[in-house]
Amino acid sequence: MDSQVEEIKRKIDIVQVIGEKVKLVKGGRNFKGLCPFHSEKTPSFMVSPELQIYRCFGCSKGGDVISFLEEFEGMEFVEALEYLANRAGVRLVRRAGREEKSEREKYWEINHLAAEFYHYVLTSHKVGEEARRYLKNRGLTNEAIKVFKLGYAPQSWEETQNFLVKKKGYRTEELEKTGLVIKGERGYYDRFRGRVMFPLTDARGRVAGFAGRVLPSSAEATEGKDPKYINTPETEIYHKGELLYGLAVNKGEIKKQEFAVVVEGEVDAISSWQAGVKNVVAIKGSAFTPEQIRLLLRYCRQVRLALDADTAGQEATRRSIALADSLGLGVRVVKISGGKDPDEIARADGAEWKDMVKQAVGVYDFYVQSALSRFDVKTGEGKRSVSQELAPILAGMTNSVEQAHYMKVVAERLGVSEEAVAAEVGKAEIRSSGNQVIRSSGEEEKSQKTRAERLEEYWLGCLLRASSKTKQEAIERVKRRKWEVVGIGRIVEYISKGSEVQQLPEELRSLAETAWFKGETEDERELLQVEKEWDKVLAQKKLKALGEEIRRLEREGGAKEKLKALRQEFVRVSAKLGT
Repeated sequence: MDSQVEEIKRKIDIVQVIGEKVKLVKGGRNFKGLCPFHSEKTPSFMVSPELQIYRCFGCSKGGDVISFLEEFEGMEFVEALEYLANRAGVRLVRRAGREEKSEREKYWEINHLAAEFYHYVLTSHKVGEEARRYLKNRGLTNEAIKVFKLGYAPQSWEETQNFLVKKKGYRTEELEKTGLVIKGERGYYDRFRGRVMFPLTDARGRVAGFAGRVLPSSAEATEGKDPKYINTPETEIYHKGELLYGLAVNKGEIKKQEFAVVVEGEVDAISSWQAGVKNVVAIKGSAFTPEQIRLLLRYCRQVRLALDADTAGQEATRRSIALADSLGLGVRVVKISGGKDPDEIARADGAEWKDMVKQAVGVYDFYVQSALSRFDVKTGEGKRSVSQELAPILAGMTNSVEQAHYMKVVAERLGVSEEAVAAEVGKAEIRSSGNQVIRSSGEEEKSQKTRAERLEEYWLGCLLRASSKTKQEAIERVKRRKWEVVGIGRIVEYISKGSEVQQLPEELRSLAETAWFKGETEDERELLQVEKEWDKVLAQKKLKALGEEIRRLEREGGAKEKLKALRQEFVRVSAKLGT
């Protein structure tokens, strides 16, 4: 297997694989782009075509093409290997005993087959007639049903179970672990019965779970006792807060438009898609999670929130703005009014929905409009409530012109002077500045001390790129040096014996790969220049220590001979530093 792994990696270009998912720009001998694993505005994600590795200097994630797929796509090692093998045209030969699928693989397969079963029942079986009529009445097209793989779970206690166990050979216990069946006092029974089924997929389109919407006739039969929606419980492969409905279908359009529209439910997303706004995803309820935001950051840098206009939806919008901002995702807000939701608007007038998305407002417009709409600004109490809510927000603005604009807007709407609003904002600024943590002088000192470490890493990067002759000469020059960065000495020792980066022990490889990206040339003159800078840093460090010791002895008195020697050493080092 190991030889096959190396063969596959030799035949795969990591730049091409990563470049399909992250926009990369050539810079020198490497490629760089915005990291897909954390939010950033300045690219710190590097890919080396020479070493076939990647590394982010912002979040420290790095590795080869296999580890990238594991991290980015959520693939297991074998999945990533199979994907790359197919791409490279290599036939994988599994070792004996590896034919058995992992439990997770089985769960994915079970859910896939269940989705196919539900889709068949909805589109091709008489049992699905009522569900077909319901979806047609809701305005969902056959194309949407096909694209989003909608289905129908029969009104039966064991139809799904019979299909997967008796026809497909899975164990009932495995179905229970996917959430498709429930264990009761009399045995197992289907969780989803008499419901329109929405497969909930990950970004790759794998079915992780389901949402089931009860049909109106079933709701009437149970006198409303059945909940409108039920979902797959948390399982090994389904985690509600980590999925975005519609992402697998719409991620290409999201990349193209460079933003995503975020709505609250599956039907909202499908109706938006039908209306031509296809860069849309849905969250569950109104909870926009950090995991979902990080997932979206792989495909875009901005979202337009289109959550419900009710009190809960507005509160969710405010929470989502704060969370998205903290993670580096830009936000605009779609103004939804009249008690309607995106589904109703998109079905009634697709052009109007498109315009609403296009005219999404900035977050400060949303904050102001939201506060003014929730309080009675004709009363003193209402005006105070608005100012208390908006003052900290306006105080946090970094652009003075923009801040002045919104203070004027608020003043006009409240019917008070701009000076009064500015005074409240000023108070909020004082409170905010009082809470800020000021960086200590100790941290500044620590920053200065890392100069030697940065030079060492840069020198190592240049060394790794150098010719064999240049490497040996440079290593000879520094063999007595005491290293600041733990591990560099061992790496240099391995390099002196002819080892390449890929042959280093695992615990040293990460440091070497990081240094590789920092080194820009294999030129011996660059190595010599860095070594010269090194000597300066060490001399400055020594001068500082000598100065402190001299001042201590001067304060204490005595030890004249020692003080004289220290002063002579101080002069000598100073002279050397000046040359």
